[in-house]
Amino acid sequence: MIAGTIFSCSACNPKVFPYHGAFRDCSAAKLQSVIKAKAAPSNRNTKPNSVICGDCDGNGAVVCSQCKGSGVNPVDFFNGQFKAGDSCWLCGGRKEMLCGNCNGAGFIGGFMNTDDE
Repeated sequence: MIAGTIFSCSACNPKVFPYHGAFRDCSAAKLQSVIKAKAAPSNRNTKPNSVICGDCDGNGAVVCSQCKGSGVNPVDFFNGQFKAGDSCWLCGGRKEMLCGNCNGAGFIGGFMNTDDE
């Protein structure tokens, strides 16, 4: 976090001025402390300028969002059409599914990507 000191004066101007050692003569000026939060570090494994997909790390596949990589349905789905314990209805038991960010190419701007237009 970054801490700083500012002066604000609602009588002179509603804006907040940074403190540079001097401030206009104003009896309504108030000293305020300001704390600015820095952005949290990203948990992506790839470099920000890399063409490698950050979601699948270049693999082209991600863990199935429905079965969470187990390959079987945890509960019944669609009024019992897909039973608990059967092969996952989304990935078919493969435990992985196509990455939606890169469409399975493993890199950004891969085949069938509409962002290139």
